[in-house]
Amino acid sequence: MIHPDFLNMIAAMPGVDAEAFEASMHEAPAVSIKLNRRKCTDPDMIGYGALESVRWCRSGYYLSERPKFTLNPLLHAGLFYVQDASSMIYETIVAGIAGKISPRHAPLVLDMCAAPGGKTTSMINALPDGSTVIANEVMPQRARILKENLLKWGYPDIMVTNSRSSAFAAMGEIFDIVAVDAPCSGEGMMRKDEDAVNQWSPRLVEQCAGLQREILADAVEALKPGGILIYSTCTFNRHEDEENVAWLVEDKDLEPIETDFPEEWGIGRASGSPYPALRFMPHLTRGEGLFAAVLRKPGELRDMDHGKILPAIRRKAKLLADGIPTVNIKGKIEIPASEWALSTSFPAERYPSVELDTESALRYLRHESLILDNNTPKGFVVVKYKGYPLGFVKNIGNRANNLYPAEWRIRNL
Repeated sequence: MIHPDFLNMIAAMPGVDAEAFEASMHEAPAVSIKLNRRKCTDPDMIGYGALESVRWCRSGYYLSERPKFTLNPLLHAGLFYVQDASSMIYETIVAGIAGKISPRHAPLVLDMCAAPGGKTTSMINALPDGSTVIANEVMPQRARILKENLLKWGYPDIMVTNSRSSAFAAMGEIFDIVAVDAPCSGEGMMRKDEDAVNQWSPRLVEQCAGLQREILADAVEALKPGGILIYSTCTFNRHEDEENVAWLVEDKDLEPIETDFPEEWGIGRASGSPYPALRFMPHLTRGEGLFAAVLRKPGELRDMDHGKILPAIRRKAKLLADGIPTVNIKGKIEIPASEWALSTSFPAERYPSVELDTESALRYLRHESLILDNNTPKGFVVVKYKGYPLGFVKNIGNRANNLYPAEWRIRNL
């Protein structure tokens, strides 16, 4: 049962139709996916029939029902990501600011609270080639999931780190864009997550708002003068949303930026605040709850050589991934990494390949051995599904040894 204090809080928010909001909280959430634009721009390739576009994201699509995504090998090939439609606004926000950040070089981007990777992949979809993306997550288990999702997405100029936000503040003003999708009270997830309903309390809201300011203070320290901060939560209350934006403007001297999106998209605006922000609410938009604001740090943006900055990040942050691995060393033997086959910069002409049917592809993803056609060359071979790489096998003739990462294997089919 939804806490009555939560509903009273919604009713007190300026400009919110509390009755329509409460009714929407009992509706089923939408199912949506986002395409990886560097791998696929045709939604028909995914195999879920006719899909409806998400208004505010060129890569987003709604499904009429929720399939068992794990059974689609193209998910594991990094062609699409299962994501709530509201969160896909990150792609459109970044597309609007990336070219203005610094026309002379691709941006250096930090996603400070990145797991499981939905907003990072949205930003990657919008960033120009050559941009470097640092995706950080402080919780170790969530950081490992983030690493897997980003390696499958295949963007080569990526680092995955497992550090506190203070580690990046200590590096100085080096990032062109910093995204903070902060830990929050999770009010926007109540339709999808019963735990979000059960754990909610006014005290949790206050605790989250305080933690968010700690993280945001570090984000401001890491942001270049002239750089852009994107702040978001998946919650509705003003303490974690508008009040934190006001704090960034009035205490940290950031400049709010208006995001000019079409009214027909149905996106709400800031509640009871003079500072612009976006509100996704289930009675207004087809998606879950999301708040987002875009702010600029005063000053003139200076170009900086990524080649000089990245070594410092490698020294000061706990690295889980530094680009996409190309080989694994076993004894004195170099074995091509299956993660490499998923990279958008993978030199496909270097290795022979073999196409798998759905059953064989799922066996591969379960990390089982395969028996390939007799005409398949021996040695390292790329296995594909519908023309898209899944990884490597080593064909020894009577069978093919599976080189898919054991920690990625799918279970419980």
